[in-house]
Amino acid sequence: MGQVAFPSGEHPEDPLELAQKLILLGRDGEALALLSAFDPWGQRGSGYTPAHLVVPQSGFPPEKEAERLCLLGFLRARAGDLMGYRTLAQEAARIAPTPLTLYHLGLALPPRDALAALEAAWRSWDGLRLGEHGQARLAFALARALRRLGRLEEALGYASLAVLKEPENPFYRLEEAALDLLVGRTPLEEVEEGLLPLLSHEAQGARLYAHWNLVLLKGMAASRSEHRGGARGKGLKELVLALLRLARPSGLAYHLPLAVMLLRKGEGPLLSRLLRAGWAGLGNDPLARGMLLLAEGLAAFPDPEALPPLREALRLLGEGEGEHKEETLRAWAHLSALEGASFPEPYRRLAHALRPEARPLFFPRGLAWEGPFLYALGEARLVGLPALRPRGLELLVLLLAHPEGLPGERLARLLYGEGFREGGGETPLSALRVEVHRLREAGLEVAARPYRLLTPLRADFLELREALREGDLPRALRLYRGPLLPQSQAPGIGELRLELEGALREGFLSSGDPGLLYGLAQRLGDDLLVWEACLEAMPPKDPRRPAVRAWVVRLRRSYWG
Repeated sequence: MGQVAFPSGEHPEDPLELAQKLILLGRDGEALALLSAFDPWGQRGSGYTPAHLVVPQSGFPPEKEAERLCLLGFLRARAGDLMGYRTLAQEAARIAPTPLTLYHLGLALPPRDALAALEAAWRSWDGLRLGEHGQARLAFALARALRRLGRLEEALGYASLAVLKEPENPFYRLEEAALDLLVGRTPLEEVEEGLLPLLSHEAQGARLYAHWNLVLLKGMAASRSEHRGGARGKGLKELVLALLRLARPSGLAYHLPLAVMLLRKGEGPLLSRLLRAGWAGLGNDPLARGMLLLAEGLAAFPDPEALPPLREALRLLGEGEGEHKEETLRAWAHLSALEGASFPEPYRRLAHALRPEARPLFFPRGLAWEGPFLYALGEARLVGLPALRPRGLELLVLLLAHPEGLPGERLARLLYGEGFREGGGETPLSALRVEVHRLREAGLEVAARPYRLLTPLRADFLELREALREGDLPRALRLYRGPLLPQSQAPGIGELRLELEGALREGFLSSGDPGLLYGLAQRLGDDLLVWEACLEAMPPKDPRRPAVRAWVVRLRRSYWG
């Protein structure tokens, strides 16, 4: 590979900026040559590795070298060397935590570790002297990490913030469009209108992502047409194949699950060819391997031979370095349909968050995952039944928490407290009767004397209780998304809230597991006791340790001054 020579002071622009432009355009060979030639510390063409770091003698700012390492690492990732990318990104962030190095650290680390690093950077962005460009870059990286963790609505918010800060960046706009298609409310026609100009963008990566979004959008429209008795949209197969031709061989696996969902009807020979091609270009990335196994399982569904690849895909995509909740949802949906297993959290929540038009691209037809369900942890939402007022949701939680039933006076005190009077002078008992009537109008069967809910209804806080009783702490962590009905001031809800959080702390503190403690600390927020226990349990070289120590220092300062 030839070197790009440029005499000192004569190059037309910053070589790092030029390298980023070349990478954006897919001209990786030229970018690599430029980055190898550019050596701010006089080690021209040295083939840098972190072990060979030379401390500059001239006082040259280290930011340039750190950012060069990030870009070299990113090129390694494109060539399939993900561990090399991670090593260089971690070293670069250690040398200089700039917006670029933190962005690449977020892309290189497993999503949970990436989110911790990016959130710490976001909280201290003022200290990092971020301009709008840096804020947009970090917001985009946060969107990518949150998306892999299945927190799509939060991810959409950060993607929109990135677009607000830097609207001309095609990748920010495309990430926002993809998340909007999955969980947003923008009409499909408006999303398509924004995609069309990007299909011919000069950057190959932008063209690829625009085609992926268009395939997703057309697949949603085709599924909607089929649901209404129409025909599958014309040209969808050609559009899918155009997308796959644009993909790099090492990246083909990432697009195959969606392609298989859209092509598997009567396309056996084509699917076999696509899967063989995916294996040919596969590197060591567990995410790519999980995607390809998922595609194999989807292609074989509903035959029993789909079970082994789906199970292995679930293992690779569900946790760790290959974690990708969006695709794990597909694996769980088809595995549940084959095995008759229950549809677990957090995937039930993720399923409910999806647009109705997007669900057929994740679930096999006839999968019964949409039973009535109450979300009460971190939010207040009833799915599968008519919406209730906040007071009705509080009453529903109290009835669910006491399946044996409650006398009217006791239930009224738990719901309203002592000395309650409505505007018209209603007593607690008369106000309770009104709320019970509203529950019955919504289709819920409620017995009286004592008040007892007879309609079967699942709820996340009940499943959390069950997980804690069984000692299943990983499941408990997945279920706990925040306090029970966080906006409620009802005395009975407050008691239940404290009971749940106390059981959580007790179970997790006694486990001594740093990963579980870290997850709970993030959920609880400003709980110093849990953060301290997490710091004590965490190994010295754990990449999350600096972020945990920062939380402990900040909370101690806020508690004790």
